[in-house]
Amino acid sequence: MVEKCLNKEVIEIFPKFSQKDEYVKFALKTLGYVENEDFTQKTIFDFSNSIGLEITTYEECLYSMLASKMKNKRNCFEYLAEIGKFDSINENKNIPEILVFDGKTQPIFDYKECLFEKVFVETPLDTDEDGKRDLIAVYIRRPKETLLGMKVPAIYVANPYMMTCIEETYENMPDVNKNLNIFEEQNIKEEDISYKGKVRVIPPERETKGIATVSKTEEIPLDCITDWYNYFNSRGFASVYSAGLGTKGSEGINCCGSEEEKIWVISVIEWLCGKRKAYTNRTDNIEIKAYWCNGNVAMSGKSYLGTLSIAAASTGIDGLKTIIPEAAISSWYNYYHSNGLNACPLGWQGDDADLLTGYCRSRDLSELPGLKSKCDEILDTMRKGMDRDNGNYNKFWDERNYLKDIKNMKASAFIVHGLNDWNVKTTHCHLFWKEMEKYNIPKKMMLHQGDHIYIHDLKGIEFNDIMNKWLSYWLYGIENNVLADIPDVFIQDNTNPYNWHHSYSGDNIEIYVDKNNSLISSKDNYTKEVLLKDDIKATNFNICENNFNVWRDNMILDYDLEKEYRLSYLTKILEKDIRISGDITVEIEAAVDNHTGILSVMLVDIGEDSRLTTDRYNTKENNIYLGKNAGYLEEKDFVIEKVPSKYRIISRGSLNIQNRENNYCKKKVEKNKYYKYTIDMVPTDYTVKKGHRLQLLVLGSDVEITHRQDIITNYKVKQNSIKLNLPIITKE
Repeated sequence: MVEKCLNKEVIEIFPKFSQKDEYVKFALKTLGYVENEDFTQKTIFDFSNSIGLEITTYEECLYSMLASKMKNKRNCFEYLAEIGKFDSINENKNIPEILVFDGKTQPIFDYKECLFEKVFVETPLDTDEDGKRDLIAVYIRRPKETLLGMKVPAIYVANPYMMTCIEETYENMPDVNKNLNIFEEQNIKEEDISYKGKVRVIPPERETKGIATVSKTEEIPLDCITDWYNYFNSRGFASVYSAGLGTKGSEGINCCGSEEEKIWVISVIEWLCGKRKAYTNRTDNIEIKAYWCNGNVAMSGKSYLGTLSIAAASTGIDGLKTIIPEAAISSWYNYYHSNGLNACPLGWQGDDADLLTGYCRSRDLSELPGLKSKCDEILDTMRKGMDRDNGNYNKFWDERNYLKDIKNMKASAFIVHGLNDWNVKTTHCHLFWKEMEKYNIPKKMMLHQGDHIYIHDLKGIEFNDIMNKWLSYWLYGIENNVLADIPDVFIQDNTNPYNWHHSYSGDNIEIYVDKNNSLISSKDNYTKEVLLKDDIKATNFNICENNFNVWRDNMILDYDLEKEYRLSYLTKILEKDIRISGDITVEIEAAVDNHTGILSVMLVDIGEDSRLTTDRYNTKENNIYLGKNAGYLEEKDFVIEKVPSKYRIISRGSLNIQNRENNYCKKKVEKNKYYKYTIDMVPTDYTVKKGHRLQLLVLGSDVEITHRQDIITNYKVKQNSIKLNLPIITKE
């Protein structure tokens, strides 16, 4: 727990009282309560106790008042700081300082008075081959007090979307309505697909022609940057933003997930820590140092932004103290592919790394002769490396796999991810978490019920308060006991969004299929061969209309009815809630009438219920204030279905049957020969309610994620071979 003591300078700001009823009345008035409306002279002490105000001594009461929520639900200390109550603390200091209360930095710095600057960091790269090191534009917002010698930490966002994007890139996505290629037996070893790095010719550093201390620029809108960073500007943190190589205002050529991308990202950190040069513009060689930075850097952001924080941390870069990756990718192969298949983010079929590279390439390609052709060459090289006709993990994807380098991490991590994010699936945070566990890296994780969103404004969790404590500890060294006081995991319950679990990854329970198609907890000794047809047309899926709802209903509903294009197995009606948490796999033995094919599985919650959705609404109950003149966020909450649904897909997974051993080597499949397959589903945390049933589906193509083949593939499945490995939390 944080020690409950007040800064002497804070105490001196408030009036002194000798009588208990006087200081208690002062505290209640400060908190917004009105005498004879909320309390009377007779009830003042009982009322104080009822709202949790500690009143034994004046200092205890003052601390309790400042730590309390006001009648209007605002935090008292933060509110007073925002209206200038503590401004006098820094008035007579040569070098201003942060104000700490309750283990957190407080909003005493005026957001509107922050400096907004632009510099150009010199990277150790020459990706556009113009004979000069690539300069990347970096934008900085820092408290004006840094002009007086105050040193502050930096929260850095590497954001390739920031300088606008090329929307037409996604107008012609690859066709996924095609058959899988058949491959002969491959003999690829793990060392064959290991990325070994590149040899580069790096031009010398620019010669400094002058020195500047400030590089102010006109404020411009930065895409995909949230107002959340205002919160930290007001609390004594700088925010730093860069779109990086190949984007508007910067030099070089971008390449999604590449080693060069890691290098430009960490170049900004090196500048912040005094180990790399930056200039005020791209031509004059006027150098500028980050003299205002205390050498402690955090990275954060959602999606690609959060991904680059993991990329940077995986290099072991000095100065990066912590990362807050939200909905972040930990391996690009796992984002675009899975088990030898092109398996896209939901809603983005055909997407791949080359498209994202082109989408973010906002640099004016007429700046240098031949620049466009160089950019096109990089895209062609990427497409060869991606090898969508194959689908295997290879050297290209190994270069883009941060998980293999987590052993290098020096930074801590606070993961934030949506359990219903089918863009960046929970596979990414789960594998990142497990990898950090191996190396005892300090970490926390928050899994919410949203999809691909920020939760800075979410009802039911003091997200910003938690992040303030985390960053105050890692960047300012405030001893607030955050590692012990904050649970290692926060997992929002899907049946009650105001209930957050603090356990993760359950014990594996083996579930089998009996001869009557029921899911049971012990294996039956019987022999039964069942037929499964991968025939998309039979499912009533229309590739022109993309009628996914019809396809899902046909796959899942009529649970007990035999359908040739799916195998459906159900538990009995559950007598109690069960909480699934962690890795889910299905083992199956099957033969096929072709030399390749797709096998998919789904786990489904069956039962009519008004379930939580990922849609959100403005509660109009509370605003989340960001700091002094820093604005506010409107509190949001998740919408509950008005019309009860019959089911909810819990998780799913798919496999190219030629990748039955691993994701990098295809094996020959002989027709009508039985092979054993293990299919990983996306890790999750989900509570199935009492009175519902659990359904396991086995199918061929998953039309929302995999190839959509026009050939018909017939499987024979040994029903008694099917095993569902289910992680169950038995004790909280």
